[in-house]
Amino acid sequence: MADSRATVNLPDGGSPTNYHKKTNDLKQRAVNVSLSCEIFMKFLVLSDAHGVYSHVTQLLYKAGDVDAVCVIGDITDFGPNILINELLSLLGDDVPTLIIPGNCDLPTFVETIEESTAVNLHLKSFDYDDIKFLGIGGSNPTPFNTPFELNEAEIHSYVDKLLTEVGETTVLLSHTPPKGFLDEVDSKHVGSEAILSAVNVVDVLACGHIHEQRGTLVAGKTAIVNPGMAARGFGAVVEILPEAEANISLMQG
Repeated sequence: MADSRATVNLPDGGSPTNYHKKTNDLKQRAVNVSLSCEIFMKFLVLSDAHGVYSHVTQLLYKAGDVDAVCVIGDITDFGPNILINELLSLLGDDVPTLIIPGNCDLPTFVETIEESTAVNLHLKSFDYDDIKFLGIGGSNPTPFNTPFELNEAEIHSYVDKLLTEVGETTVLLSHTPPKGFLDEVDSKHVGSEAILSAVNVVDVLACGHIHEQRGTLVAGKTAIVNPGMAARGFGAVVEILPEAEANISLMQG
């Protein structure tokens, strides 16, 4: 089998537009970055359910046996927080569920995660076997004045602290995409400069937020995935392989 690694070089002073264009042909494809079939960890990634959970059971079924479920924001659509109980009842408690809030979740949603059976990963790290999970929820500023937005200086401060926790194999869950990667809206790149600093540092970066940018790509050492809207039946499965490489498969339930 030929090596199917897809590589996107980070820019040396170039604009995000220049290197984002190199990734367009990767949309709707799986990124396979290893020849080995040995799997160290497998997890399901869901984002942007916006209170619609009708596809969750089917996505779980299609994903098969997983070691964790990662829910990366916009679980609700401006609340209510109590909807987390409906989602968690569908996901079950056989494996850990790691959750960060999105910009359409209320800031108080963080407390609701803490009080639930899920793992609150917002501004936290979580060690699971030999994998280090890091998380940051909310989003950079939007034109819509959504409930959970952070300015770039705040995000930079949080990301800098999180990246001190990077381990041998690290997964970052960020509702917001990095600037220039899976972040294009109306030909403009709306991702976060602060989240971009994690690219080529972490091994996997799972993001959502931009509904139109469902896809996968690789930038340096970092495999990046936007699983698409769970509200429309989209998700992704990430398999961590030897040498901190990953297989990422987009799926529809």
